[in-house]
Amino acid sequence: MSQGRLSAAERACLDRNGYVIREDVFSQSEVADITAACEDLVERLVAERRRKRYHVGSYTFEPNNEQAVYIKWEGDTDIVHGIEPFAHLDPVLKRWAHDPRFVEPMVDFVGDEHPSLFTEKLNLKRPGIGGVNPLHQDYPYWVGTAREPARVATAMLLLDDSSIENGCLQVVPGSHKAGEWRKRTDSDEFGANEIDASAYQNAALQPVPLKAGSMVMFGSLLVHCSAQNTSQLERRALLFSYQPAGYPTSVEMMIAEVEARRKAKAAQTQTAASR
Repeated sequence: MSQGRLSAAERACLDRNGYVIREDVFSQSEVADITAACEDLVERLVAERRRKRYHVGSYTFEPNNEQAVYIKWEGDTDIVHGIEPFAHLDPVLKRWAHDPRFVEPMVDFVGDEHPSLFTEKLNLKRPGIGGVNPLHQDYPYWVGTAREPARVATAMLLLDDSSIENGCLQVVPGSHKAGEWRKRTDSDEFGANEIDASAYQNAALQPVPLKAGSMVMFGSLLVHCSAQNTSQLERRALLFSYQPAGYPTSVEMMIAEVEARRKAKAAQTQTAASR
C-alpha cells in the first residue's frame, strides 16, 4: 500500500496518463465511518430541501445559500446525485480532508509543499438510478473560482466497490496533455463547460474499476466521465480537491458572492425608497 508523496513510478504514470491509482488506502472500518458521516449529511440536506431547482447543462441543482452548499439532484426526484462543497457542514468530514493520505500526494500534483483544500464533492450513484456524469474536464468549471485552476487536483476515494455496471469512473489516458478540449455549444452557460463528445467519438475511454478504500488522483485537465448505475449496488465516492496554500476555498467565495448580492439588493431597495 503506497502512502505519502508520489513515488518515481507514480510520477511517471501521472506524466504519461494524467492520473494515479492507489489501492487499499483506507481500511474497511474507516470507509464505513466516512460513509456513515456522508449519509448523515445527505439525510440532513434532503430534510431541508427547498425545491427551488435549476436545470443547467446535464444537471439539476438546488443552491442552499444559507448553508453555502449546492445539492445536485437526479432530475426532479428527491434522490441526491451529489453535494458540493460540504466539509464546512460536518467536522468529521472536514477532519478527513486533512488526512495525510489525501494531502501528501497532492504536494506533487499541486506543486506546493502545503496543499490546502479548494472544494469537496460527494458523488452518489444510487442503485438503478444513479445518473451520468458527462464527458468533461474539471478545469473549465474552476476558471473564475480557483485562483490557479491548472494547479487544482483531486483525490477521489471510493466508498463502494466500483465497476462498469455501477458507473465507475472512466478516463481518457493522456488527455491532460492536450489542454482544454472542445466544449459544447448547444447548451446553456453551465452546459458549455462539458466536452463536445461528438467531436471526440474516437476517444479511448478507460474504465477505472476500484475496490472500496482505494483512491484515484488526477489534475484538472484529465478528461473523464461516468455512466449510469445500472446495477443494484451503491456507487459512492468522496472527492477532495486541493490547491496551493493561501488561496480562498470555494465555500469562502460562495459566501462572499452571496453577501455581495445581498448588499447590492439592499442598496437598490434603499435607492428606490429614497426616490
